[in-house]
Amino acid sequence: MPTFEDKTETSDDQSKFDVDEDDGLSDVNVLIPSSKNKRIATRYVRDDIAVALCEITPMSFGKEIFIDFVTLNDITGRGISFSSTQHITTRKKVILNLRFHSNMTFKIHATIVYRSNTSPYQYGIKFDSDNRELSDHLLETQRTLVFK
Repeated sequence: MPTFEDKTETSDDQSKFDVDEDDGLSDVNVLIPSSKNKRIATRYVRDDIAVALCEITPMSFGKEIFIDFVTLNDITGRGISFSSTQHITTRKKVILNLRFHSNMTFKIHATIVYRSNTSPYQYGIKFDSDNRELSDHLLETQRTLVFK
């Protein structure tokens, strides 16, 4: 039976390695983001999801009031980006009704966290809670690999 010689070094320190100066990685610190972008989820670009924006007001007696059908820019399990000609205030609580081509629907409570200054307005919406079922469905039904 052949014998194998263990040539690994044991050390209490973290693993260390030398990086050549010409490899393009020497001055990069991967722990510090290079921009103010704080997104931490994969954003899927989809064209098979219809998005209806609704709200509940004190005068609606708990029923949803339709605001607008919006154009989906991208979506994650934590929020969406969309565009609309409607001027909607930030921090507004909304309900998103998402319908996939497969007729699968999701009703998600969310908050508008961003609006651009000019029409058509670009919006950023954060879901009130993470939606694992939506994330799984997005991954399962993704036909083309288009990410942002």
